[in-house]
Amino acid sequence: MSPLSLRSQLLLVVGGPFVVLLLSEAIVSYRIGLHAANQVYDQWLLDRGNMILQAYADGIDLKNGAYAGAIADVDYVIQTDSGEFIAGDSTLPSVPMQDNDGSPVYQTLNVNDVLVRTVGLKYDSGEGAVRLTVVESIERRSENNYSLFVDVLITNSLVVLLALLMIGTAFGRGLRPLTLLGQELGHRSPQDLTPIDVGSVPSELRGVVENTNTLLSRIDTAISSREQFIGNIAHQIRTPLAGIKLQAQLAQIDTLDADTRDALEKISRAADNMTHVNSQLMKLARAEAASGRGLRRVPINLAEVARNCCLELEAQASAKNISLSLDLAETPQLIEGELTLVSEMIGNLIENAIIYTQEGGNVWVSVGNADGRVVFAVEDNGPGIDETHWPQIFDRFFRPAPAVGEGCGLGLAIVREIAMAHGASVELEAGREGRGARFSVLF
Repeated sequence: MSPLSLRSQLLLVVGGPFVVLLLSEAIVSYRIGLHAANQVYDQWLLDRGNMILQAYADGIDLKNGAYAGAIADVDYVIQTDSGEFIAGDSTLPSVPMQDNDGSPVYQTLNVNDVLVRTVGLKYDSGEGAVRLTVVESIERRSENNYSLFVDVLITNSLVVLLALLMIGTAFGRGLRPLTLLGQELGHRSPQDLTPIDVGSVPSELRGVVENTNTLLSRIDTAISSREQFIGNIAHQIRTPLAGIKLQAQLAQIDTLDADTRDALEKISRAADNMTHVNSQLMKLARAEAASGRGLRRVPINLAEVARNCCLELEAQASAKNISLSLDLAETPQLIEGELTLVSEMIGNLIENAIIYTQEGGNVWVSVGNADGRVVFAVEDNGPGIDETHWPQIFDRFFRPAPAVGEGCGLGLAIVREIAMAHGASVELEAGREGRGARFSVLF
């Protein structure tokens, strides 16, 4: 069973007692209203009794039209002080006076299996005291009391619901910074270690954010240490590899044996290959470190970077008689990022297109804007990439067969890592007329 959310727990802690309090208040309100209503009914019953006594004192017939309507809802009996019947309903009980001081006496009685409310009055006519008992069925009172109960229940239920809604809304607003913090952390890439802004964080969450930033800083330091360590290793490996290549080349000059020269040539190529792998691993480590520590962002004109990369690789394209075309938007296409990494990514994509395109082929490089996004694209009319390999093409050390050149399968992995660090995406599709491949980076 999953635990309740913090909002639900707060609602239970605060809303539970609040609901009990409102229900208690509803019961108290109902009792107060019931008492007030009974007092009104008792006063009405007393008024009817006084009317009957006044008519009796004035010798007026209570059955005439003027009085008959006024006392239609009550029954009464008039008796002498000794209990002799004078007028009214002789079957009704008489109510004794209180200490014979004439104060009205109210009682709830069961008369003929019917609950009634009675009031007893005493009147001294000068010829002897008479006693009046007025009787009213409490059925009407019960109906009105039930209506009062329903009204109180509905009103307080609405108050409870409105109060819970307001409390829930208040808790939602109060917990919103925590929700936003969770969303911010959830939407981050695993490599994003930039500190969380504490400027707008409530004081209750400031400690959590500051401790999280401290943890991110420690991870950043560890990544930077790893980057430095890899850089040191790469530098240490580069020197002996260069020495091996140099010694192999010198040995080739001094020997005339064909087999030995062939072996030395293989050693020289292996050293070149290891140097390339070492360089690619270093680039990948820099890209990963940039994703972790955050980019050193500066405004970059992507078109200018693409032009410079094409100039650097023009000789490599000319060596294979490849036409390298450049199509740039008329307006500068600016992005925010780390210039070294962006240049590395663009250079890798253009160089890959040159390497994998046959002699006499074409490579098209373009920078433009689509749907408000800056787009860099490299397209060639080479053999292309089998569509079954597209899901794996950005994996490290993956080279689809038949692969050419001395690559190690890290170039596109570096491209993807740099793109992710810049919040961009890399897309692969078939080239023009279904030939070759087209790589697009959307910033």
